Amino acid sequence: MPAPKRTHPRTLDLLAFLAVLATGIVLLLIGVPPNSLAIVVVAMGGLYGAWLGIGRGD
Repeated sequence: MPAPKRTHPRTLDLLAFLAVLATGIVLLLIGVPPNSLAIVVVAMGGLYGAWLGIGRGD
């Protein structure tokens, strides 16, 4: 089965990664408990996967 084609540049992947990283750091600095942060990170990862189209079954 051929690999899916990428429809967006790698620069957007880098920007998304940096945005998630910065968000996590800011949340830690303002005092969000780590277990709550884990829930946020999982949700953000799911949104990123949906943005990439992973798991659509195409």
